[in-house]
Order: sequence, then C-alpha cells, then structure tokens
Amino acid sequence: MDPPHKNNEYYFKSLTTMIEHLSDPWGIKDQQSRHLYMNRAAYLYTNTPLNFDVAGKLDHEFPADWAECAADFIEHDKMTEASRERVTVIETHYWYGKDSLTPFISEKLPIYNDDKQVIGVMWNAKPMNSLSPLKYINQQKPSVLTTEVNNDLFTRAELDVIFLMLQRFTVKEIARIYSISNKTIENRIYNIYQKANVHTQQQFEEFCKYACLDNYIPDRLIAKGIQFI
Repeated sequence: MDPPHKNNEYYFKSLTTMIEHLSDPWGIKDQQSRHLYMNRAAYLYTNTPLNFDVAGKLDHEFPADWAECAADFIEHDKMTEASRERVTVIETHYWYGKDSLTPFISEKLPIYNDDKQVIGVMWNAKPMNSLSPLKYINQQKPSVLTTEVNNDLFTRAELDVIFLMLQRFTVKEIARIYSISNKTIENRIYNIYQKANVHTQQQFEEFCKYACLDNYIPDRLIAKGIQFI
C-alpha cells in the first residue's frame, strides 16, 4: 500500500492545476505547514525570488521580510485545520516588495481527502478594500486601501484628518485620537476645505472620491503583522 503522503499527492496536484493560472495569489501547504506550491501571483505578492523552490520550505525559511511573522502564519494554518473551516486574517506587511505597509485579506481553507481527513491548507490573498456602509448606501464601488497617496495639496497631518473625516468622525473624536485640541482640528478642517475649494461635507467627499483620497489610510494607524478576525 502506498504511504499516506503519496495518496495525498493526487489531491494536491489537482489543486495545483486549478490555481496555476489564477491572477490572485494562491498557495498550498501540508499539515506540517510546509509549502508545497505557490502560483506566480503568490511569488510576486510575497516578493519571493522566482527561482526559489518553495516545495518543502517552512515560512521562516523564505528569503523575504515577512518570514518574521512565521509563527503567526503557522497559527493560521493550525486554526484552519482544527476548525475544518475557512479562517480569515488581515496581513499587513511590505507586500510586493513595496516600501509602504499594505493590509491584505488572507484566507486559508482546509484541504480534504476522500476520507474527509484534513491533509493541508490552501491560501489566497487579496487587497483589503474600503467598502464601508456609506459607500454601500451611496452605491459606490469599493477601493483598495493604501498608505500611499499621490497628492501634494495636503500635508501628512491633514491627510490623517481627512481619513477620519471620511469615516464621519467628529472634531472631538479626531482630537482625542491624535491627543490635540479641538481648535487645532477645527483649523485643519478649515484649511482642508479651503484647499479643496469646498464648503460642505458632501462636496468634500465628492472631491476626495475624484482625487482618489477615499482609499487612503494613514500608515501610523496600521501595524505590521497578522490580525486574526
């Protein structure tokens, strides 16, 4: 009789064929959290050299900065295997080798054999979007959150306030978050409105949508690492 891992190769090979040409990052790991396969999109996402053979490698063995989070990735594997269901986390790191932190949604799903035994996990990652209740109500499409912004009109301090204004935070709430006076926030909002040449919240939100500021999130509000949700 073939050893168990030989029998499992059939299931892994079938999944590999399925995800090979997908445009989103996908990968497969065994029950020991060893990588078995990553598609090209996953190589790019993890900033892994294309000539690096991932087969049999553990997370901490990868030549990439995110390897420092190996323990959290393994915990994600084990939670998926134990629950026998999809488990979702937010992964914030320098994905695609960028200089700025970017949050991504990563899901892991258990892989079953015909005997309904969990033999590993498959994972994927996609950009975290800004689909808020306000966008849903206004029938706006979600946009990908980013800590980068191509805008010379506003200072970093003003961009921080803009993010919270778009979430409908009050002056008092914004002042409390940044530990500064209400008057300082009021002055910043006044300057922001002047620069944007708007007079109302609705006009301002339209301006931010046009200027692609509605998907910006201040990097000081996010932290590198894995957040289980």
